[in-house]
Amino acid sequence: MKILEICMSKGFGGLELYVVKVAKYLKENDYNYSVVTKEESFLSKTLTENKISNYNLQSVLHLLPLISAIKLAIYIQKNNIDILHIHWGKDLFFAVLAKIFSRRKIKLVYTKHMSLTRHKNDIYHRFLYGNVDAYLVITKALFNDALKYLPIKKEKVHLLYHGVPAANINKDVCYEYITKIGMDKNTFKLAIFGRVEKGKGQHLVIKAVNNLIKKGLNIQLAIIGNIMDEIYFKQLKADIENNNLANNIFTPGFHNKPTSIMPCFDAVVLATKCETFGLVLPEAMRAGVTVVGTNCGGVPEIIEHNKTGLLFEPENSEDLTNQLSKLVDDKEFCNRLAIAGKKDADERFSEEIHFEKLMGYFESS
Repeated sequence: MKILEICMSKGFGGLELYVVKVAKYLKENDYNYSVVTKEESFLSKTLTENKISNYNLQSVLHLLPLISAIKLAIYIQKNNIDILHIHWGKDLFFAVLAKIFSRRKIKLVYTKHMSLTRHKNDIYHRFLYGNVDAYLVITKALFNDALKYLPIKKEKVHLLYHGVPAANINKDVCYEYITKIGMDKNTFKLAIFGRVEKGKGQHLVIKAVNNLIKKGLNIQLAIIGNIMDEIYFKQLKADIENNNLANNIFTPGFHNKPTSIMPCFDAVVLATKCETFGLVLPEAMRAGVTVVGTNCGGVPEIIEHNKTGLLFEPENSEDLTNQLSKLVDDKEFCNRLAIAGKKDADERFSEEIHFEKLMGYFESS
């Protein structure tokens, strides 16, 4: 079985990182595989940095998709590809054409990472999805939306949750990190991981922490991630300064191995308005940390409220304040959530189980 991973996206988000993760798995487990990417893209550079070779297709997708499809078909024929695995919606058209042009009996597997918002039942989309052999979705909501919006048979749609590796919990690493960034090991320590931009909701968490401090609760917050919006970051820093929160809120920046420091915190919060999945949550859960997330998108599938974590209403800092106060006020309750969350995540979001199922879909689709 020769597998071709293809992603022509120029982006640098979870979708592209998932392609890297799949390529790493295929390499480490000696699968016969190759990867096609867009030249000079984040994905191409990241794969190269990880010593994973990738073929750069100089795509002219938007202007002349036929040329791109012919180039890909030639690559498929030359390399005897059996499985074509795509991730980015804009790759679907030329991937389907390449499948047809290649004259090989190949299987097209499409992992859908983003939400669906409209019906696609015209002749064009019936042609596209008629050539998809397996359509993998990362949440039950996406599964239902696929059946609702797409001209695809139910037996071709499969739920495959993202998988995350088991955490390596090292108390020495935690002590060193917490000390380095200036946090107090005796306080309730909260963290938000992700790009620093308004959509990720760091401002809501700052408001909630400020509310809790005004109530006399002992809490500190670490905002961890790349600064993508400098203006927004300056606004956050101004909020911290204007509310005298410099001793309670820290901005240590990006960390290249976030899962290694998640166990350093009592809770991790995801404050995005509506995430399709929210990978940081199962990562934190497998690290034995209590999680708090927005009650929208795929997050309620990850967190069972008051049992494996807590949910709050999107963009509602008052509700977030109330949920966090449950944890700060009741350490025993916080620990129970963490234990239950870890057990659930180990069973549902194991990276090992994820790839076992993915390979199964490749072989059976």
